[in-house]
Amino acid sequence: MKRTPIIGITGYHVRGEEGYGGSFRGVPGQGFSVVGHDYINTVRQVGGIPLGIPVGELSSAGDILQVLDGLILSGGEDIDPILYGSHPDMRCWTVAPERDRFELALIEEALRQRKPLLAVCRGMQLINVYFGGSLYLDVSDYSDKVLTHQFSRAPRWYNAHHVDLIAPVLQELYQAKTIETNSYHHQAVKEVGKGLTIAAVAEDGIVEALVHPDYPELLAIQWHPEMMAVQLESGFIPFQWLIDTIQKGGSAIG
Repeated sequence: MKRTPIIGITGYHVRGEEGYGGSFRGVPGQGFSVVGHDYINTVRQVGGIPLGIPVGELSSAGDILQVLDGLILSGGEDIDPILYGSHPDMRCWTVAPERDRFELALIEEALRQRKPLLAVCRGMQLINVYFGGSLYLDVSDYSDKVLTHQFSRAPRWYNAHHVDLIAPVLQELYQAKTIETNSYHHQAVKEVGKGLTIAAVAEDGIVEALVHPDYPELLAIQWHPEMMAVQLESGFIPFQWLIDTIQKGGSAIG
């Protein structure tokens, strides 16, 4: 008998020194693990049970993945440049190395256990780093004609630019070769990780999606469909892919 798929969602790792006096409630020195409501609500609407995953011990990743049917690597902080052989500069935003290393362990286990994995924005960049790829510290390093990919002067679901879909899986999911997406990133894929295939690109050539032929349970996208889903039906498509992939694989059978 089928049961409702349990979907783990990673989130922001807010250290104690930055968790008080800003937008979070609490007391001095208190840290937070934060999962956005857009992810939670979208997972619910496609028929899954959302489960937030706080940063934990690397050794716990295997046990965590065993109780999940699928995993979402969410957006958030910049990835530690040290992980891809670079160094931070003043263009880097907040870096959370604890989160990076824990989520790399989650990726390792998700792939080993063949659990469906949807990687969003930062998540896609971390997937690329996991497979040995690198990132532009800022999209301005890519080209002086690069589009504005960190566009926050509109509702979060606003379609900021076109994306050309290259991979058949995305063309089939969206029933299109070109779509419009929102955009909330200032870093981007530079060298593509070993084995990964570019699945979509923006109008300016920035990589917008990655897949891996050996891991059809993996889909990595640069835009934020969970934000688009508050207004646009197309926002649900990657999350529905996750649920459908789980059900086809039988990991939600209990």
